[in-house]
Amino acid sequence: MELIKENEKGKTYQANGFKILYRYKDTIAGDNSINVKEVIYLISGSAEVTLEDSTKTVEAPAKIEFPEKTYHKIKALTDVAMVLFS
Repeated sequence: MELIKENEKGKTYQANGFKILYRYKDTIAGDNSINVKEVIYLISGSAEVTLEDSTKTVEAPAKIEFPEKTYHKIKALTDVAMVLFS
């Protein structure tokens, strides 16, 4: 795996066909509608997930799906680890 991004939000690793994302508590991922179809597995922690105008709290383990070109946002309520397929 290759570390492809590290900043104040966390770390992102590129693996073979997917990404592993670590995000710190209170940080936001997404917050846009510029996306391909995404399937995310929350493997640790809890997060507030917004899709269009619906928001819900999810706890690991959980599967999250975002259709192509839809507004989406994930706010980490704790430190979280996710696997992203897009």
